[in-house]
Amino acid sequence: MSFLIRILNGGLITAVLVLSPLTAYADAAPLEMQEAVVLALRQDNVLQQLAAEKDAVVESAVSAGQLPDPKLSLGVINLPTNSYSVGRDSQTMQVVGLEQDFPAGDTRSLAEKRGQQLGDVQQAKIAERRRQLTQDVRIAWLQLYNASHTLQLVQTSEAAFQRLVDIAQVHYENGSGTQQEWLRARLELAMVKERELQMQAQVRTSRAALARWVGEDAADRSLPDDMPDLPMPPAYVDILKALPTHPVTEADNAEIAAAQTNVDIADQAYKPVWGMGVSYGRRPGGDPVTGMPFTNMFSAMVSVSLPIFSGKRQDRTVAAAKAQASASIYARDDRLRELKLRLDDAWARWQQLQDLETLHWETVLPDSSADLTAGLDDYRNGAGDFFELVRAETGDLDARIEHVQIETDTEIVKAQLWYLAGDKS
Repeated sequence: MSFLIRILNGGLITAVLVLSPLTAYADAAPLEMQEAVVLALRQDNVLQQLAAEKDAVVESAVSAGQLPDPKLSLGVINLPTNSYSVGRDSQTMQVVGLEQDFPAGDTRSLAEKRGQQLGDVQQAKIAERRRQLTQDVRIAWLQLYNASHTLQLVQTSEAAFQRLVDIAQVHYENGSGTQQEWLRARLELAMVKERELQMQAQVRTSRAALARWVGEDAADRSLPDDMPDLPMPPAYVDILKALPTHPVTEADNAEIAAAQTNVDIADQAYKPVWGMGVSYGRRPGGDPVTGMPFTNMFSAMVSVSLPIFSGKRQDRTVAAAKAQASASIYARDDRLRELKLRLDDAWARWQQLQDLETLHWETVLPDSSADLTAGLDDYRNGAGDFFELVRAETGDLDARIEHVQIETDTEIVKAQLWYLAGDKS
């Protein structure tokens, strides 16, 4: 007996260990949509990459505004080749020198300004990534919600079709029904089971898509019973007015500003580059006649570049910078048109879905439910047609699945409109 108890205890412990993760997920609070967004924003690698790139650009901007490093020179000049002696010839010197170059015109300040503008580009990309990520996570969450709740509807309908099969079998066996009714009921039940298998696969696919953003642990949690209701989007005209300040456009504007600064930097090439140098020369040894030591020498030099052959250098550089600035403007305008197209598509879909949702709440769902109830009552009273009852059951399931899809699509379009308008939450 004690041996049997030990086996039972061991099996119980094993079962607890195996089922404990499932229990933990079951006990975890449902994953709300906003919580999923917060998790995704917190652990998104692309946001961290963009932040690091911004830091790199800002640091480079500070560096670009500084003078180039001075140059130290050491050497010996006028060394005689007949003796290679440092102290015999009066022209031989041991020299130490220091040189400093000064970039042309306002090149340094403009380079620093361009770096700051490129930092603004990165900041706009960070803001756009946050908007895009918020939209993508909301859509992934809604698609999982749709698949999960559709699966629940199919499973509930499967139980109803099983009851129809049982009723049809009883009627067939006692002679009050036909074999065709029984076979039709079995066929409809099999089709619902096939639908259930498809929805189970869709749930797994949708959960994997959400796990990409929030991690597997969070994605494995259940979802709330009720569909979350995102705030109503602003009016069409307000979203349209907001498009020029969308992060995508802001990034383009910053790139245009940086490109125009590049033109200013290219213009500085027409100005000379200045340089300044000082050196001190020590002449070892002395005059063999007078015995006086050689005098040491100090030198100072100023250099300047002569940008007089500008046809194939400065002119081409400026032309290239202007062409790049123009290209940036064309790219910005094209993206603005693309944003407006997305707004027009989403707004048209939004209007359609609102009408569909109203139609379903006011007509489709009540009528399909009433049709099914009437069919059941008539069949129980012996006056109904079995095939009409099956049709009503299938129609009611289709109507409820379509309604969940409409609710999901409505919230997806809201997420798309808030991406364009700028979600302040």
